[in-house]
Amino acid sequence: MESNLPTVDAALIKVTGVFSYSKKKISKFLDIGYQPMPLSDNLPDPGSPNYESKKAEEINSTKNYYRDTYYSEFASLMFTGEAEKNPMKAFQRNQNFDVTFYLGIKKDRIIKSRCVCQELFLFNNEVGILSLTFEPETLDIGCISDLTVALKSFDTSVEYGNCRTVFHEFISANILAGVQLRGKYVKVDDYSGSKFKIYSVINTIDPDDGSKYSRDKLVFEIGTGSRIGDLGSNGYNAPSKEYFDELMGNSIKVFNNYTGLALLDSFTVIGNGVFQSKDKHFHQFNTYNRVYYAIYILNLYIRYNIFRFNAVFNDNPVKTREEFEIFINDYNYSYISFNFLPNIFHQKIHTALKIDDEIIHFEKRLDSLATKIQEDQEKRQATLLGLVSVMTGLSSFSDIIDLLEKFRSQINWSNGLFYTSLVLISGVLSVPLLIYLFPEFSKKIKRKWNNRKIKT
Repeated sequence: MESNLPTVDAALIKVTGVFSYSKKKISKFLDIGYQPMPLSDNLPDPGSPNYESKKAEEINSTKNYYRDTYYSEFASLMFTGEAEKNPMKAFQRNQNFDVTFYLGIKKDRIIKSRCVCQELFLFNNEVGILSLTFEPETLDIGCISDLTVALKSFDTSVEYGNCRTVFHEFISANILAGVQLRGKYVKVDDYSGSKFKIYSVINTIDPDDGSKYSRDKLVFEIGTGSRIGDLGSNGYNAPSKEYFDELMGNSIKVFNNYTGLALLDSFTVIGNGVFQSKDKHFHQFNTYNRVYYAIYILNLYIRYNIFRFNAVFNDNPVKTREEFEIFINDYNYSYISFNFLPNIFHQKIHTALKIDDEIIHFEKRLDSLATKIQEDQEKRQATLLGLVSVMTGLSSFSDIIDLLEKFRSQINWSNGLFYTSLVLISGVLSVPLLIYLFPEFSKKIKRKWNNRKIKT
């Protein structure tokens, strides 16, 4: 590992994932210690003098900040909880879990850490985003890098207490009150990808003046999960300059004191004077732990749902199209803030998650669907016109009766048997014809029947 690394004095490491929940499950989350997330993390102590007035003052100040800084649609959804349409409920629990991760083929790389905060963002369509904040055993680049690598995998071997399991099962048992993240019958597993997402902010006491290992190289290596020092070694495992430049094209370098990098599976910021713990510098803590993190959470939620729409499109194209159009109108904000910097973070994360690519792909499928629906309608109309032509080709209803009577006489059937059989056969033959002529109506009946069977 590179020896000339900058010294770290503060870090925020969060791992996020997607899960499905039912609204009745919220009471289970409350039972295991979750509470509604407070509007501000800077509320006065309950026992302090003038507690109620100070609390009200802090809440009003926070609401005014969000109102003046962020568009109302975004602020009401992600911060204040005042969204009238599609509200999101956020819950928080500050419980400590001392967790040991085991990496490597032989599980001989041991990474110790502590999970200090658990957060649940429950969106209105019963899709949730979980967030776990971890503290590394020591504040150094190597330990932080190992921890972020361990946190990415669903199946990292972990030990908590006397229990040895894999990471996603630890989360299901200890964080989500038994809600499963993976499995044959877990639909969210089909659309959530193969990794957890990592959100990390690292503060160094050293400026990026060339005296220490390059900040750009560090943010790339931690963001991609590469070994620290690979970029400086120019060895076989070092990424090419072209690949490095391609990924760094989505970096954030608004000010000289930090570099941010948004990637598909991670968001990383490394800088000098960018982050401290809540008790040392509340504004820096709140900016990355609450405000910018909410931007990340919203984009993850959008990415998951757009991917889901693409995955289930063939099951019910018309219904999925309607849900997609409503979702895009409700959540896909071009801008979220009156200030430039939050919008830059939003756009970089949006780009890294390839949300627009997924939307373009889905819209192409919608165009193909519209063409196919039109062609199918034309075919059904032609079939219906053909049937009408056949019927009108017969001179009168009496002609049909005469033909039927002549056929009945030839086979020597009684009136009751013949016409009863005729009605039954006509009914059976008309079913596929009606399904062909009215496909959406038939699918609706089928869905209602399937839902009835599930409920019973």
